[in-house]
Amino acid sequence: MFLYFDVHLHGTEHLPTRGPIILAPVHRSRWDAFVTYCLFPRRLLRFLTTQDEFVGLQSWFMKRLGAFPINTQRPNASAVRHCQELVLAQQVLVIFPEGNLYYYAPDEVHPLKPGAAWLALSCQKEAPELDLPVIPVRYVYSDRVLRFRSRIEVYVQAPLKVRDYLSLAPKEGIRQLTADIQRALGDVVNETPPDLRTQAQTKLEKSS
Repeated sequence: MFLYFDVHLHGTEHLPTRGPIILAPVHRSRWDAFVTYCLFPRRLLRFLTTQDEFVGLQSWFMKRLGAFPINTQRPNASAVRHCQELVLAQQVLVIFPEGNLYYYAPDEVHPLKPGAAWLALSCQKEAPELDLPVIPVRYVYSDRVLRFRSRIEVYVQAPLKVRDYLSLAPKEGIRQLTADIQRALGDVVNETPPDLRTQAQTKLEKSS
């Protein structure tokens, strides 16, 4: 990766040298998994991936990269238990909290799904003796379609300690952790169509 692309890592001091980690990166390219390995060149990463991606030869390759399938619409107990086992084994679990691939500007992020926060809190409850961090990560690519010597910037944000959210009511803990991950990753994209935005602004101006 470092030979083919122009990779620059920022904030690596936020990465623990040992213990379990949940990484929560944005999802901007099919290269994201390989870029993530630049942060942990000597550790096997485990990627939580929608089961729809596990087809044919791609399935074989993804499993060897460290990915495992989950039904993101209806996660079953065995998939959740597997995530908890990975945390107990002090591995690095990677969850893309946006839930899909989005081609946004570097400072923009799709509204996060609550699954990443819910799973992190579930894992912390199962392993109260562990200090589990969620670490947001931003990828910035110089080109939408990466090519030889494309510039890649990786920004590791400050860890969020999952145990700090356990004192909140369950739904509030999930909401607050999701919001804090979102804030670390970027500004939420306004997906309202431009014409509707213009109409809303016009109404606001008339009312004022």
